[in-house]
Amino acid sequence: MNKSMGSHSNRNPAPLWPWALALYARPGVSEALLALQDEAGLDVCELLWGLWLLAHGRAPGANIDQQLAPVRQWQQHYTQPLRQLRRDLKPQAMDQSGLEAMRTHIKQAELQGERETLRRLEALSIAAMPRPAHLSSEALLRPLTGELETHHQRLISHLRLESDNMAPPSC
Repeated sequence: MNKSMGSHSNRNPAPLWPWALALYARPGVSEALLALQDEAGLDVCELLWGLWLLAHGRAPGANIDQQLAPVRQWQQHYTQPLRQLRRDLKPQAMDQSGLEAMRTHIKQAELQGERETLRRLEALSIAAMPRPAHLSSEALLRPLTGELETHHQRLISHLRLESDNMAPPSC
């Protein structure tokens, strides 16, 4: 990546996977994403992708639901069942160390499923449009989030702030 490029440039954006990992590690981000997933039913990978697009001066394009359909199908058939299996095993794994090892393997498979999801979402960025200056970040993310309660809107604002404050990754 061109080191003189700002974090909001739409030229040569940082790859989505390392960008998402860096954002996820920022204060309060993992908690906000998991709350939005568990309480509001949002897809963490889609949120990360939307934030990544905005950070690089882009926004989800038209017909977003149609474009996301194959990615959502992947998530529904592979990643979500792994997540549910991992969560279902958690109480039993606390009492049986052998199950914790199994749960760890399932968690690794779930993470690989999420990585594949982000790869597929990154491929959709070709259809992303330049970010319209007159629309807020929340308005641009609304096709991915829908209407949210005030508490969840604050979590989205926190994610956007953390995304904005990330230094451009160096290559």
